[in-house]
Amino acid sequence: MKSIFFIRTSLEMLGAIEARKQFGIVDTLLIIKSDRRQDRTINFLIEKSGGWNNIIRTKKKTSYGVSWLKLVKKLKKEKYKYLFTRAFPIASYFVNNLNYEKLYILDDGAATIAIAKEYKNTGNLTKRFSLFKGKNKVGFKYDLIQKIYASNKIKIDENVTDVNFFTFYNLLNYENHEYVQNNFTWLHSLKKDSKKEENNKVYLIGTAVVNSKILLFEDYFTTLKRISEFYRDKEVVYIPHTREASKDLKLFEKELSFKIRKNKFNIELDFLLNNEYPTHIIGTISTALITLKGIYKESVIDFFNFDDTKIFKNKKKDVIDVYKYQEKYINYIRLDY
Repeated sequence: MKSIFFIRTSLEMLGAIEARKQFGIVDTLLIIKSDRRQDRTINFLIEKSGGWNNIIRTKKKTSYGVSWLKLVKKLKKEKYKYLFTRAFPIASYFVNNLNYEKLYILDDGAATIAIAKEYKNTGNLTKRFSLFKGKNKVGFKYDLIQKIYASNKIKIDENVTDVNFFTFYNLLNYENHEYVQNNFTWLHSLKKDSKKEENNKVYLIGTAVVNSKILLFEDYFTTLKRISEFYRDKEVVYIPHTREASKDLKLFEKELSFKIRKNKFNIELDFLLNNEYPTHIIGTISTALITLKGIYKESVIDFFNFDDTKIFKNKKKDVIDVYKYQEKYINYIRLDY
C-alpha cells in the first residue's frame, strides 16, 4: 500500500527520507510545495536518496483553488498506509480528506516541542490542521472557497485526534499516539568517510531570531559578542540562517572577526558531503544543534542564552521552553548580562 509524504522544506525532506528508510516504505508518493530557496536542497536530496517513484509538485504561489481541489479529489480515490506531514494548515487537504491508516508528524524545528505539548494538553491538533482557522483567515473570499470545496466534498476542518510523531526530539509517549525516534539512519550512511576537524575551530550556528521578531538585532549582536569573547582564543566559523541579512553578516565578520560560511545545501548535509566531522559546535536556539548531536555523538555541542530581559514578551515562554529542552541533551553555558 502506498504512503504519502507532504513536504515544504529541506528539513522535512530529510525527515521523509529517514522515515522511508526506518519504516521500510517502498511505494511512495512525494508531494512538494516549496519556495525557490528550498528547491536546490530538496532536489539534491531527492536525487541523492533515490527511489521516489511518484512525485507531485504543487503550485508555489497559491494554497487554494482549482488545482488543489483536483489534486485532493484524485488522491481520495486510493487508500494509503501512512501520511507524513508537518503540522500546518495547508496539510489539512490531506489530513482531513484522505483515507490513510496512520498520521505521522514530521519535525518542524523547535516548533515540534510546542506541537507535542499542545497535543498532550488538548488531545488534538485540530486547529493546526484547519485550512483557514490555523491562519485566522476570514472573510468573503474564504467563505466562498469553503462553499466551493464543500460542494465538491473537500473538508477544510475535521477533528484531528489520532496523531503520531516521527522525530529526532526525545518526546514522551502520550496517550493515543506513537512516538518513533528518528535515528538518522540515512544520514549516518553518508558519514563513513568523515574526518575530525582540528580542535581550535568552533562552528557557531546562526538563528533567525531577528527576522522572527524574538530579539532586536542589537540584542542578538550583544549575545554574539559575548560568545566571541568566550572563545577569543579559537577560530569562530559562523554558519548563518538563510533568513539572516547580508549586511548583518558583514558586521559580524568585521566587528566580531567571525569567518562567515554559508551553507551550500543545509548544515547537516554540508558537513557530511565535505567529509567533515566537527569537534565543537555552538549556538543559541537552533534545531540544528539537536540534529547535529544526533549525527555527531562524539562532538562537543554547547548553547548559550540570550539576555532574557530583551526577548519580546510574546516569545519569551517559547524561548525558555527551548532552553529547557536543549539543556537535556546539549551543554548549557549561561551568560550573564
